[in-house]
Amino acid sequence: MLKPEIILLGGPNSGKTHYAGQFYGRLQRNPGELKLRKDNSTPSDLSALENVLQRLENGNAADHTPTETWAEIVLPLVDSLGRHIELIWPDYGGEQLREVFKNREVPFSWQERLITADGWFLLIRLSGEILYPDALSKLTKHHSVGEGQKERAGNWDANAYWIEILQLLAHVAGLSSSSKRIKPKLTVLLSCYDELETEDQTPIDVLRKKLPLFESYITSNWDTNSVSVWGLSSLGKALQSESKDDAFIDEGPEYQGWVIKPEGGAPDSDLSKPLAWLLGSTDD
Repeated sequence: MLKPEIILLGGPNSGKTHYAGQFYGRLQRNPGELKLRKDNSTPSDLSALENVLQRLENGNAADHTPTETWAEIVLPLVDSLGRHIELIWPDYGGEQLREVFKNREVPFSWQERLITADGWFLLIRLSGEILYPDALSKLTKHHSVGEGQKERAGNWDANAYWIEILQLLAHVAGLSSSSKRIKPKLTVLLSCYDELETEDQTPIDVLRKKLPLFESYITSNWDTNSVSVWGLSSLGKALQSESKDDAFIDEGPEYQGWVIKPEGGAPDSDLSKPLAWLLGSTDD
């Protein structure tokens, strides 16, 4: 029995909640490379995921996870290789990651997980990131800040922000900055990918174009076989808190959403594939 632990990284409005709910919905009704295991194992409290799925079933966006939330959900899975997995899935308010950056302090609950995590799962919503492509412009002009960006860590450029986050977490986890080989695997999900103009580029090309310094940092600090970048649209479209989207209801949330593989190509409806790659559970 494998019992992998992952650290799920994503700030507010990064899409963590919708991905978690849609992943759970896929496991139940439209499984892909990862499936729920049907045996006598006792599942943990899945009400948080069920609540998200219920909102989506009614064509509405899910509520954000409360800031103070910290919980661990155990999912009994079986992968495409037939391996039984007890996946520990963390659930927390995205503002906590912002506080880690702001205070340069990692809560004890995070410290434990960082030290034992087998993989890091990072969600970045590129369309919501703050960028200063011209340093002079940053100094001479007042930059407008979009919804969800206000007061985020002093409005740092996203390249510096995400590099600093990973450096902080790697330090707490006791990872060497001089070696690529002892780091846990890293999956980067570019969430709300449907919001971007990608022009048939691969996800890592999109990341390199939008966040070139951050892309350089992860490729320099992780071994090629230990990092992958995916495009993710958990819903396939935007929903509002009370949108009651009829088309979304009729199709069912378990048939909505897709990923773009690291090598690019057509959208793939199996939302479990990035996680399967992280767990070494893919037979591709």
